[in-house]
Amino acid sequence: MRAFLVWVVLAACGGSAVTSAPPPLQPAPPQAEPSEPAGIPAGYVDAHVMQVVGSTEGSAVLLLDETTMLVLPIYIGGTEATSIDFRMRGLPPQRPLTHDLLDSIMKKLRGTLVKVQVDELRDSTFIGSVFIRIDRRIIKIDARPSDALALAIGNKVPIYVAKQVFDQAGVAKDEILRQLAPPPGPTT
Repeated sequence: MRAFLVWVVLAACGGSAVTSAPPPLQPAPPQAEPSEPAGIPAGYVDAHVMQVVGSTEGSAVLLLDETTMLVLPIYIGGTEATSIDFRMRGLPPQRPLTHDLLDSIMKKLRGTLVKVQVDELRDSTFIGSVFIRIDRRIIKIDARPSDALALAIGNKVPIYVAKQVFDQAGVAKDEILRQLAPPPGPTT
């Protein structure tokens, strides 16, 4: 009877009395970092580059928050000012500038710029980010705001600025326009 039961169990199990060891556990594939959000984050405002102006300290790019009519002046280097100005006017440079090179690299690597941000003002230094879509993920990369703005203008993507940055360093648009106005000429 016992032999009969062993035979029935073996037949039900596929006829093999030898059990194979379970396959070795494979390490789990590394988890990809979660994708960054594409839209405007909470606590940020949509801003636009009003213009690039020369100053005694070099150049400044003026970001405008149209809802509050505050302007955020960010002092930038000459190369960045030239690149932003060319991109705002739709003028191609004679040779690729750094931002043109970055655009080409993104394109070759099948990445697209999604948005840029000015995230904070830390010890008189503006901190920014660029967001690049690669496949279905969006990655955040630390960037100088001047570089981020040049890329945003060239790629026609949104510029978001933390409200706290406008609160810290924003100037009323009327005041900026007054400062930019040419001095009155002599009256005759």
